[in-house]
Amino acid sequence: MTGHLAPVAAVAAEVGERVIPVSLVDAREAELRAGPLSARLPHPHGAEGRNLRRWLVQVLVTEALVEVEAAALGLVAPADGARAATPLTLSAALRTGGVVAAVTASMPLARTLRDTVTAGVRVPEEEVRAYYERNLDRFTDPEVRHVSRLRGASAAPLGPVRRGELPGPLETAVFSAGEGEVAGPVEGPGGSWTLRVDRVEPGGRRPYETVRAAIAAELTSVAVEQAFAGWLERRYAEKVRLRHGFEHPADPHHADATHRH
Repeated sequence: MTGHLAPVAAVAAEVGERVIPVSLVDAREAELRAGPLSARLPHPHGAEGRNLRRWLVQVLVTEALVEVEAAALGLVAPADGARAATPLTLSAALRTGGVVAAVTASMPLARTLRDTVTAGVRVPEEEVRAYYERNLDRFTDPEVRHVSRLRGASAAPLGPVRRGELPGPLETAVFSAGEGEVAGPVEGPGGSWTLRVDRVEPGGRRPYETVRAAIAAELTSVAVEQAFAGWLERRYAEKVRLRHGFEHPADPHHADATHRH
C-alpha cells in the first residue's frame, strides 16, 4: 500500500515506520473526483478542497494503522468475499466518528481486528434491564384491529387499524365494537360508514424475558463499536504523525480550520 523510501517533502503522514506518500493522497482524491459523487465535491484549490485532502489522509492513516496492528496480532482479512463491505450507518458514524465508521464498514480486515480486540466486551445485566425500563414505549405494542367497510352485501378490507389512524367518530365506533361485531352506520368522510371488526390483536407490553436477548445484542454492538474506536484512538496517538499541511481538518493550527472554540 505504501513505501518506505519516499522523500520527506512527498510524505503526508507516518504510521509507525510506514509512510503515507502524497502520491497516495493524490490517487485517492482522483478516484473520488472520477466517481459518481464528483459534482458534490468542493473545488480542489479552495479551503474545503484542502480539507477534503486532510480527511483523505485521516482515512489513509486509519487504514494503514489497521494493517499495522492486524499484522502485529497475526490477523489476516477473511477470505469470504461476501464480507467485502457492510452498510455505513449515520448512527455508527455519530458513535465512533466518521473515519473509523467508514474504514470499519469498507475494510474486512478492520472488522477482523475489531472483533479480536473487543472479544471481551460484555454489557452487564443491569444495563440491559435499565435500557428496557427506560424505553418501555419500544416494547409496548398497540392494539390492532382488522376492519372491513360494509357496502350492501360486499365487504372491503381496510387493513390493520390502530388508534389515531381513523377520524374521531369512526375510531370511536371501531374500538367500541368487539371482534366480529358491526359498528355503524357512522358519519365519516364522504358520507355514512358501516364497519365490521374482523379480528383484534391485543396490544400490551412485551415481557423483559422475551426481548432481553435482542436488547443485549444491540447494546453489545454499540459497546463494541465504541471500544474499538477508543482502542484505535490510543494506537493513533502512539503511532501516527501528520506532516505539515495534512493536519486533521479540525486542527485549529492550520489556516483552513473551520471548527474553533
